[in-house]
Amino acid sequence: MKLQKSWTMEDTDLAKMAPEVALILAAGLGSRLRPQTKTPKPLIRVLGLTLAERVVCTLLDTGIRRFLVTLGHEAETVRAHFSDIARRRGVTIDFIEARGWEQGNGASALAAKKHTGEAPFFLVMIDHLFDPRIARALADDPPAPGEMRLAVDRGKDSIFDLDDVTRVKIDDGRIQDIGKTLDDWDAGDTGVMLCTAGLFEGLEQAAARNKHGLSDGLRELACEDRAKTVDVTGLPWLDVDTPEALREAERRLMHDQGRKTRDGPVARHLNRPVSRWLSRYLVRTAVTPNQISLASWLLSCIAAGLMVLGGYPALAAGGVLAQLASVIDGCDGEIARLKHSQSEFGGWLDAVLDRYADAILLFGLMWHEFASTGTHLSLVLGFAAIVGSFLNSYTADKYDGLMVQRLQGASYFRLGRDVRVFVVFLGAVLNQPLFTLGVVAVVMNVEVVRRIVVCASADTK
Repeated sequence: MKLQKSWTMEDTDLAKMAPEVALILAAGLGSRLRPQTKTPKPLIRVLGLTLAERVVCTLLDTGIRRFLVTLGHEAETVRAHFSDIARRRGVTIDFIEARGWEQGNGASALAAKKHTGEAPFFLVMIDHLFDPRIARALADDPPAPGEMRLAVDRGKDSIFDLDDVTRVKIDDGRIQDIGKTLDDWDAGDTGVMLCTAGLFEGLEQAAARNKHGLSDGLRELACEDRAKTVDVTGLPWLDVDTPEALREAERRLMHDQGRKTRDGPVARHLNRPVSRWLSRYLVRTAVTPNQISLASWLLSCIAAGLMVLGGYPALAAGGVLAQLASVIDGCDGEIARLKHSQSEFGGWLDAVLDRYADAILLFGLMWHEFASTGTHLSLVLGFAAIVGSFLNSYTADKYDGLMVQRLQGASYFRLGRDVRVFVVFLGAVLNQPLFTLGVVAVVMNVEVVRRIVVCASADTK
């Protein structure tokens, strides 16, 4: 057993600091993806964003705003792309020329020795997509001075490519061995780690043995009991280094768009599958989430205009167009999440346009009935439907916040805009505008009362 370096109290305090820097290894060739594309690996796009930008955005979600990027293959092209990311995302990115990067990713990491500082830093691979919660789990359990912690996944059944994954042998949270050819292993290496300057000691020891892989350096630290793990089993991650893995990454990202806990039954089972299909194509274009919100609102206005025209064909066409607008309305949030372009203004604008769309659609239905029959009941029901719809939206945040807190993200009963527009669609197609206004008026107002009761009972506990 090798002797460890002696650490001072000041070093211990540094190890407890929250990580502020992330080292991204982006020097490699990406040879396994090159049969499909000649683009440098960091610039390969996954549903609208490059691997480089996805890694930066993921770490941004954990609070990191300063990045170190190692350069090797097509260095100037990669540098220009990361510089553009830094400008658009408002972060600091410094570059490190990794001499000898061809020897292995350990040599690339070692090039950053004089740049990371004393505090712990994240180290990630350019071709690994991972949930931000993995990085947060590491930050919550930081390494001791001179040590490192590797996020590992014990769920072997969920690892995408078992033949290629870096395998880790673990004993009581400590790495015993690591490599791609281990027969006896306990977990997969997610490619996300939180390190101290001790990492470079392991890499230097491995380099002295003419071994230049990152795993070689970790193995050296493991021999000194300085390489430990954090179990992140169940949190998603993926090593995107083959065409098959690239397709799997896109599949997973799109699948995740259907996990909004605030979706109502119509959105979850009807709208979301269609909107995800549309978003898969829209995300590859320059269209923005706000533009999609405006397009959805405009379709609702056209739908209401058709209803006002009178006659069943126009009424039915308006109903179909209203439902199409509801489907497209789900794309703005999906695109925003896929491109990491969510904003408070975007969410607020979407909510405002939805309220306008609701009022216009219900007014169009009301006007169609009143113009056709002259019954004043249509005016009463139309007014009640619009008021109920507005109050339904107004009470949504309080109710949703309560239910998410109670159920910790599980699905819960919710009647919202998706149900409302779907009822308008059915009523228009079935040529029952008055009955539809009545249903919307009763259901929306009853739902508001139910939410008041639920929130009131929670407030008294």
